[in-house]
Amino acid sequence: MTPPNWQNTHTLPVADIQVEERLRIASQPAVASIVSSIHEVGSILQPLLVRRVKGGYRLMDGLHRLTAAKEVGLAEVPVKVSDCTNDQAIRIEVDANVAGAPLTALDMAVFLAAHKELYERENPEAKRAFRANQARRGDCTDIMSVQSFATNAAEVFGKGDRHIRRLISVGEKLSREEITLLREAPKKVQFKDLEHIAKCGEPEDRSAICMALGDGSARTAKEVLDRKKAAGSQVQSTTGQQVSKLKDAYSRAKKAARKEFVRLHCDELIELIHEIALEEDKAAEVVPFTSTREAGQ
Repeated sequence: MTPPNWQNTHTLPVADIQVEERLRIASQPAVASIVSSIHEVGSILQPLLVRRVKGGYRLMDGLHRLTAAKEVGLAEVPVKVSDCTNDQAIRIEVDANVAGAPLTALDMAVFLAAHKELYERENPEAKRAFRANQARRGDCTDIMSVQSFATNAAEVFGKGDRHIRRLISVGEKLSREEITLLREAPKKVQFKDLEHIAKCGEPEDRSAICMALGDGSARTAKEVLDRKKAAGSQVQSTTGQQVSKLKDAYSRAKKAARKEFVRLHCDELIELIHEIALEEDKAAEVVPFTSTREAGQ
């Protein structure tokens, strides 16, 4: 992809800069800090990054600075203008935020998922390879497609690859409405809450967690799930989900591990085969199965 072209730094009226839906919303403490700085130095020193679009300019990086400028009443702000594509604009927002102010666990999940989506759009062969790899190993995501974020995420959260995969999984699963609910939560959503959301097998459970955290009726995701369990709701996996998990574990296991599993559960498996055969055709004569253990005794 051709890198975007940047024009020399100049200024634009605050009113001319459009702000569309963002991956991250402005943090009021960060805005207050910039407002204080503007009062001290009289202006914004670091240019905002904007994209030229039909009818004006659209913000790519600098939401906190733009929000502070509006609060202070600045008429113009310094900007750098680009004629980049929409995907490049998203990439600029992602990279600028990850490299800039500390992100919350929710922010990191959203940005990691966005980066993975962009990477796969730009590298369709990587997506095809990931799909093939997923079929063989059952991976939830391709960590190599977000390698540039791995170090940053590990430093911010002190987590390893497995946790980063879960963050991406959460970012991919959450709808815009659910993200908004979690952003509005009275208590900041913690990494542990996102881990519980990532493990949710049912969309209803994920939605219940987001609503409860968002309106403050629960302080943690675990609290929401515990309530459902105490009320007798089915939180455990359905038969279909349990089958899916067994298939996933079996497909990822090596042949030696599969053989050992069968050896350990041989008699039980033979009994289950008997039951299935009888259920499928009770009237038919069922050929008896003999345990290899019994035969060898």
